[in-house]
Amino acid sequence: MRSLLKAKAYSDAVKEMLAGELRIAREIQLGILPADISAATRDSGVEVHTVLEPAKEVGGDLFEVLRTIDGRLVVVIGDVSGKGIPAALFMAVTMTLIRTLGRQFQTPEEILQKVNDALAAQNPMNMFVTIFCAVYEPGSGLLSYASAGHPAPMLVRSGECQAVPCQPAMVAGAFPGLEAPSHSLHLAAGDLLVFYTDGVTEAFNTTGEVFGESRLLGELSRHPGQTAVQSVAGVLEAVRRHAGEHPQSDDIAMLALRRLV
Repeated sequence: MRSLLKAKAYSDAVKEMLAGELRIAREIQLGILPADISAATRDSGVEVHTVLEPAKEVGGDLFEVLRTIDGRLVVVIGDVSGKGIPAALFMAVTMTLIRTLGRQFQTPEEILQKVNDALAAQNPMNMFVTIFCAVYEPGSGLLSYASAGHPAPMLVRSGECQAVPCQPAMVAGAFPGLEAPSHSLHLAAGDLLVFYTDGVTEAFNTTGEVFGESRLLGELSRHPGQTAVQSVAGVLEAVRRHAGEHPQSDDIAMLALRRLV
């Protein structure tokens, strides 16, 4: 009996230690994400709001907004394969590369290519990450973008919502030589872009039905003129209503960008 109690005490101590380490890992990972996006977007004529909710203590979703020397905004959202500690580590490496290479290269396809090649060069576990990269020019309103296997953001314009036209390349990190086709569009005052990871559209309810792209489109279309904060909050609430009692099965990340002037 005494040995059983000792074994249980030891097991409980190990579980408590691991739980503590995971809590610390979560704080470290959240600390990797940009702390003050408003500093990057100040005087750019846009507002940006973000949210990240990992399915576990740590996860693989990421986002970033960078300001280049010439005033352009580099906007990135991504989703690492898998969950937990391995995904969190790969996410941290990806974030470091994005922050370094996002300011060195001009176009989204160049940024994705360089990030991909750096990841593929040292990837013993054959992990990968989907990435959507956009470069916004505040003066002209021109948005250039490219995708490495990531869902295209939703554009809300004049009360209508649709995914921006995009031909995604393969995922990043798997093989060198990524070629991501570039696209572009002009944002007008009031236009809203909602970037997201598949934890939004693939959120399940208790009957196994996913939230889906159509519900995302419907939620954004029903509320024209929303701010970036309101749009993110509205989608997140709609996902939670849909999921009900079903536990969150994947990380959720969203980034909303709205042109003000």
